[in-house]
Amino acid sequence: MARERDNTGVTLQQCTALEQEVRTSIKLIEAGLGQLQRITGANAFYHLPMLTLASGFERLMKTIICLYTFRETGQFPSRSAFPRGVRGHDLVWLLDKITSKCFDGEYIKGRQAASEDIGYLCNDVQVRELVKVLSDFGQSARYYNLNVVLGENTTVLSPHRQWDRVERTVLEEDADWAHQLMAADLDELYSRITTKLIIKLERLARALVRLFTIGGLGPEAKQYTAVIAPFLFLRDDDLGKRKY
Repeated sequence: MARERDNTGVTLQQCTALEQEVRTSIKLIEAGLGQLQRITGANAFYHLPMLTLASGFERLMKTIICLYTFRETGQFPSRSAFPRGVRGHDLVWLLDKITSKCFDGEYIKGRQAASEDIGYLCNDVQVRELVKVLSDFGQSARYYNLNVVLGENTTVLSPHRQWDRVERTVLEEDADWAHQLMAADLDELYSRITTKLIIKLERLARALVRLFTIGGLGPEAKQYTAVIAPFLFLRDDDLGKRKY
């Protein structure tokens, strides 16, 4: 994109910063997934992976919107393109904007992967719930305990309770979940649940980064292929099996 600086006013500094932001987003998502993999019965500290994943997905989705805007207008968006304050961390808003703008008919037509991705992002109840939990965490729940100490009246569930709710949804997918809960080794149960959640998050990341190469973000986005490779080339058979 730097080659178009004279015509569009986009600077080399902006392009370099965007590349770094894409790289940071991928590293944060990988780190968050690794932190989830280390959750056990004795280490149920969800604050760290929630913080890392919320930041990683927010950054990734915002860079996608920046590239989409560049494709449409020849300019990066201004600060006003994103909500201010805590709403600036609203991952649900960001994801809905991406699914409505970037997954256009031209991208989806004749591409099975794109059709599967948009269906997953819009219709999978668990991934939508995961995005909402991370969104709530990024907007206000990350300071839940401090807000309680300061006497603020909050209607948001604590991060731990929100994550517990997601885990229970995953567990209850199995018809004999109650028996598993009683019979399974605690660490084994945590591993089983977190693996399913990691698969959901890996598919979310893969659906988003595919926009860079086969999606509608324009030719400039393809230069980030090496940066987004960890999720771009993730096959269905690899989901949930990678060690982060």
